[in-house]
Amino acid sequence: MTPLRLRVDVCTYRGLRDGVPGVLDVLRKAKARATFYVTFGPDASGLALLKLLNPKFALKMLRTKAASTYGWATAFYGTLLPSPRVGAGLPDVLRRVRDEGHEIGAHGWDHRRWQDRLPSYDPARLKDEFSQMVDAYRSILGSNPASFAAPAWLLTRDLFDLVQGAGLRFASDTRGTSPFLPVFEGREGTVPQYPVTLATLDECLGRMAPEEFVDESLREAAKQPGYACFTAHAESEGLGYRAVLESFLARLDRPVAPLGELEARDLPRREIRLGRVPGRPYDVCIQGEK
Repeated sequence: MTPLRLRVDVCTYRGLRDGVPGVLDVLRKAKARATFYVTFGPDASGLALLKLLNPKFALKMLRTKAASTYGWATAFYGTLLPSPRVGAGLPDVLRRVRDEGHEIGAHGWDHRRWQDRLPSYDPARLKDEFSQMVDAYRSILGSNPASFAAPAWLLTRDLFDLVQGAGLRFASDTRGTSPFLPVFEGREGTVPQYPVTLATLDECLGRMAPEEFVDESLREAAKQPGYACFTAHAESEGLGYRAVLESFLARLDRPVAPLGELEARDLPRREIRLGRVPGRPYDVCIQGEK
């Protein structure tokens, strides 16, 4: 049976330090392997406090119990507390992930600022931070990253161009249904996109219980026998919602493998457009039909 592709996003210092070991324990017991997408630069998560003025974002924070998930220190990084570096600051954890047989991809340099400010980001600054991300990855793991996943599934033309020129084997910047070759704002890319096909836990908390989320995820995965991709977050499924990942993997009736082991050939070309995913309060990049 075709494996389900599992990616684990690591967006914060606490997620890498405290959440990833929990995820690794779950994967070891389930005999599953994943692609870990790790942010390498500063954890400026405290800047999210400024977004509480947005009612939709504030409701999401309450719905997902973000303070307990991410921790109070994380809530003030980049404002009242200095920003620790995530991947670049915890190299031993990254090497443990690699040594336990998992893939590691790059997930940006400054996750919070890229997520919140990317459309107005200075192109020179973005290019410099992208280079810092690649350099940090290489210095820790001994090679350039083979894949990239944009923070919050958000691309701009500048970031898209950097991804296309980075020598990557594939990227996972989108939500969609199946692998494809991208077209973004009229430019055809050569780096295949491996989209996420299933809803994430934070998109569903508040409208369904964790057990219902597992049931729903399993039902949806069964409808996707050829290609299915599930995203866990180290900050949640590695900590307070670890049982969700354990239950999902235990009940899944197919193997679990990293994205990089997918053999994608003769991919169709599809446009990347911005759109909404249920449960997420902002636009993300979505695979188009044509």
